[in-house]
Amino acid sequence: MKKSLGATGFLVAVFFLVFPRGAAGQDRSWNDCAHRAATASGVSDSAIQIRAENEDHRDGTYILSWEVRGNDPRRQRGYCEISRNDRRIVRFETTPYRSGGGPGGGYDEPHLYTGPYAHVRVDTDGTGYFTSRTLRTDRLERGYVDTRDQTSVSLKGRNGFRITFYGVVIASDARREMTLRITSSDRGDARGRASIRLNGDRNEVEWISLSGFMADGGEMKAEFNRN
Repeated sequence: MKKSLGATGFLVAVFFLVFPRGAAGQDRSWNDCAHRAATASGVSDSAIQIRAENEDHRDGTYILSWEVRGNDPRRQRGYCEISRNDRRIVRFETTPYRSGGGPGGGYDEPHLYTGPYAHVRVDTDGTGYFTSRTLRTDRLERGYVDTRDQTSVSLKGRNGFRITFYGVVIASDARREMTLRITSSDRGDARGRASIRLNGDRNEVEWISLSGFMADGGEMKAEFNRN
């Protein structure tokens, strides 16, 4: 009986060491992935569904794919690449993972929004804040939106603070509101969403709301409102 219990305990220990889904750290990585996905998609953590991809050929990492729960075929999808050593996210994407690698680097290109939206290049005085792990200001004074040339949102503050996020339009009411999927920034890799509202004449920025994650792994958030 003692030998049987000892063997059982050994097998359980091996399971927790070999299979990341059985480890306590796996719960953390799943929660971290869900939180990043929720922030990037503008939903609650509970609205994110996670599943593990079977990627036996990966030595140091494994893949958790995520998607927003629902029946809309255009709902947001992406994946997290997790380190097997410390269960930390080493790569976060807002594009679906394609198992087996191949052209495209292991993920599919996102569906582009093809509906009408305001093509503008505007900037406006205002107030607001920006915060991330390494950058912070509560004295924003100007917001910029460019959907005419290189789609971007920029925030400028006092003491020389300025940051620009680049992305693609993924939704719009065809008049004065639109949503951008953030794909990068002038400070490095970034992922998230930017919601924008223009004034009625579409020649000023009424407000910008931004959330997501930056390359250093830190969560970012910003709010800007016209004076």
